[in-house]
Formats: sequence, structure tokens, C-alpha cells
Amino acid sequence: MSSMSGRLRIDTQAIKRNYALIDRVVGQSCVTGASVKADCYGLGAEGVLPALFDQGCRDFFVATIEEGMRARKILGDGANIYILNGFWPDLQQDFLAYQLTPVLNALDDIERYNAFSKENGRDLPALLHFDTAMNRLGLPQGEAQILCDDLSRLDAINVQYVMSHFSSSDDRSAAQNAQQNERFRGITKHFPQAKYSLCNSGGVFQSSDYHFDLVRPGIALYGGAPITGEENPMELVLRLDVPVLQVHSVKAGETAGYNATYKFERDSYVAVVSLGYADGVFRSLSNNGALYWNGVRMPFRGRVSMDLIICDLCDVPQNQYPAHGDVAEFIGNHQTIDDIARDAGTISYEVITALGRRYIREYA
Repeated sequence: MSSMSGRLRIDTQAIKRNYALIDRVVGQSCVTGASVKADCYGLGAEGVLPALFDQGCRDFFVATIEEGMRARKILGDGANIYILNGFWPDLQQDFLAYQLTPVLNALDDIERYNAFSKENGRDLPALLHFDTAMNRLGLPQGEAQILCDDLSRLDAINVQYVMSHFSSSDDRSAAQNAQQNERFRGITKHFPQAKYSLCNSGGVFQSSDYHFDLVRPGIALYGGAPITGEENPMELVLRLDVPVLQVHSVKAGETAGYNATYKFERDSYVAVVSLGYADGVFRSLSNNGALYWNGVRMPFRGRVSMDLIICDLCDVPQNQYPAHGDVAEFIGNHQTIDDIARDAGTISYEVITALGRRYIREYA
């Protein structure tokens, strides 16, 4: 490696194949969209969005209008771009200029957009989001009832989809999945002319009963396991290799890193690598995480610091130690984003969205 920074390789062909797999699972009667918020979950919109579009995706979900404007610049006019965080009157002209479709989450959201639509003399498109369990965004039960009793509130809005969002779709045993599906079906009866969307990644693999007209996978596109505790059907998308800066010996009784949180029980060697919490490696991986060198696990010793991690070579044969400039695997064939999430006590979504900007990014 000719750089002191790590090299993050993003396999866009694997992303395409993951999209194609989901598209096959849901079948021809259902459209496969993509959740591409947060810079395509941290992997980079400029590299990922064209790959998904090339594979046939036309429906893209982002969180903010700024993400939507960026996506439109990348994708051009052939894509549908939906803004999950709703309609903002202060930015209403940007919604028109960039052809962005808001997801309306509350009655006041609907009122503002309906008025804006009338001002423009045409029924503008929108999605309606109903909360069925999350108590997050989406019309809560009381507001949902008010709207369903008076659909004239939508008289200037072209409702393209009615949607909700699973809260526990990664857990096949969660009773909430079927409960949300039942509540959602009750809501859809009030909108017979619209299409419907409920599934995120986990829902796609839970039941065809949940697919409706459009699915919105996210983490599965990027290689994360859609169902916790089950074999992951998705392909590896990421590889992150980081350079070794120094290899040196340590003595039994010596300690590693800030505040001496690890004491070596025997003489050993360590590799110091160019990786830290400034690169998105969680401090919770201190004394828990690992890198891999030639397929051998090198456990973290001591605390993860801003730019450096100490790895123990205790299981590496001495005649195979890495040297300055060699690269070790953080994400790859021996350690997935789900493995890292487990060790860090978090989820794969956080692992990839936290990846820092210092890496050399390569798209294949």
C-alpha cells in the first residue's frame, strides 16, 4: 500500500447482484426501490447510485432534501427520488426544481403540501406515511383516523404510495411484524387508487405477504444480514484494508494504550495499525475487536485511539509477522460488518455509516 490511509474497496457489481436477488425474491408484481440515505449508508452516492440505476432501480429514498438534490444531479431525470423527512415550505421551490417527491408524515405536512400544490395549479406527487408501531415519523393513529375520515385534505395531492415502516423486521420471531402488517392493510383500504409499500430489508425476506407494490431495501443492498441470526443471503460489498505502521515486542506485565486497560500476560509482539475512531472504528471495540493478517485473527489490545490501534500477534507464527507497509483486513472475507457490529455491541448500519473520509475509496 502506497498510502498511510486505509483502502476501502466498494464492489458495485456485488451491490447490483444484491439488488437483483431482492428483485427476484419480490417478483414481477412488486417494484424494488432502494434506501440510499446517508450517502448510500456511508459508501458514497457517486459510486453507488449509478450502479443501482444501471441495474434497473428507479425509486430512491433519501432522508433530506439536500440528499435528494445531490441524487438528482447524479441520476438525472430518469429516477424517482423520495424525501423521507417530509415537506419543507422554505425549500418548496427546490422540490419542484429537482423533481423531488416528499413523504408526508403528519396532518400539518399534508396541509402545507396541499396548499403548495394548489398554488402551482396541479396535483403534485407525494407519498403518505402512516405510523403503525414505531412512534417515529408517520401519521400517528389519531391523525390517521382524521385523514381517513376526510380525504378532501388530499384534494390537490397525487398520492403515489401509502407506506409504513417495520420496527422489528430483522427478527423473525417478533409478533409486531404481523401486527403492523394487519394495521397497514386496514389503512390501505381507504386508498384503493394508491399503491402500497411496507418492507425494508428484513421484511423482504420475512413473507411475500408483506411485499405489496414496492419494497425499500437498505442494509441488504450493502451486504448486511437482513434477518438477525440467519445465514446472510447477501454478497460481501466492502473490503477495508489498513496499513501496518510498526511491529515491536512487548514484555509480560506491560500494558497497551491509554489508561492501561490491557496487561500482557506473556511476552509477545504487536502490530500498530493506521486505524482509529477518527476512521469510524468504535471505541467500544477496545479489547474486543480484531484485524486479520493472512487469515489469522489479531485481537485489539488496549483502547482504540483516534488514529491508531494496537493488535496482538500472539496467534501469528513469528516467521509470518507483518512488516511496515503491509496491510491487514478489517472488513472482508474473514470479518463482515455484522461481525464487527456484534463485537462493538451495535448494528451493521452504524458500522458502515460511520466509516471515515480518510480512506482511499475504490469502486469496482
